[in-house]
Amino acid sequence: MDIKKQKSFVDVWIFVACIFAISFIASWLKAYRNAASALLFIPFLVGILAFAFQLFIRKQPLIELYSKAYPYRRLKVYGVISAILLFEFILVWGLHTKQILLLNEDLFLITIIFAGTIAYYHIFVRMKISLRFLFLAVLMPLISAGAALGLGNYFNILELILPIKKIADMVFFNSLYWILVSILIQVLCEEPAFRGYLMQRLLQKSEFKAIAYSSLIYAIWRMPFTFLPDSTWQATTLLFCGNLIMGLIFALLFIKGKNLLVAILCHGIIDGLRTSFFASSAYPGIRQYMRFLIPQGEIALVALWFTCLLIGLILLTIIPRKKFNVS
Repeated sequence: MDIKKQKSFVDVWIFVACIFAISFIASWLKAYRNAASALLFIPFLVGILAFAFQLFIRKQPLIELYSKAYPYRRLKVYGVISAILLFEFILVWGLHTKQILLLNEDLFLITIIFAGTIAYYHIFVRMKISLRFLFLAVLMPLISAGAALGLGNYFNILELILPIKKIADMVFFNSLYWILVSILIQVLCEEPAFRGYLMQRLLQKSEFKAIAYSSLIYAIWRMPFTFLPDSTWQATTLLFCGNLIMGLIFALLFIKGKNLLVAILCHGIIDGLRTSFFASSAYPGIRQYMRFLIPQGEIALVALWFTCLLIGLILLTIIPRKKFNVS
């Protein structure tokens, strides 16, 4: 019985080896030298790998990557309308601000967003979701980001600048655009891979191991995307700890929220806000509202943000939930 159980997890370690192989091989590809292409192409390959393992190795429906807790419901008309509006806003605003140019990787991005919109519609409309953790998934990254800015201003790490109305409008819509794009990307990329496939397989061992192993693997795998060649060991350690904290948050949201959508929302909001925090003046984000007062201001702000997320993680662990069995 033990041998059979051990063999049943061979696909998990093959999957882990494959995702690291994808990252390693892609680092030698020409596309990887373009940061924008790497941040899109590599996570997409990992998501496709999860779908392939689910279909051909596990031989189970793809929809089970997103939830096993609730039965499906009928598709709703309002879901179709909201999904279309979501896709149209992203496309129109991206074209208006020239963040989408309909060239090369932009066409690839639009394809992923369109596929993500369809998947998002099915997840949101056809499955019941724990509203308590749905709200937490939205509020936690927003409150953490706001608290980090407030603390940065209090400790004289940065100075907040009063926004001009025109810039304020651009910042709001740009930030919303980045958040929505990140959410739809996560529908197909990292979340189905790390929380959908990897974590659900590890849950058959134990919940603690599933949360710990999947988050640790995610943190290590994310390092090439956050590590900078000229970074100090302190900055590298900080980024690793931040990735681990976020991985634990996404894992707990999936466990307690009973649907991968809550983790997807939280992940997308964090990624969108991170883009807004460090956006250039060409596409103004929250970065336009602050002026750093110390040389290592950006690293200090990231440290504050991760600290606020850590507090959110601690609170998330003690919030009660209903019993949930994915087996």
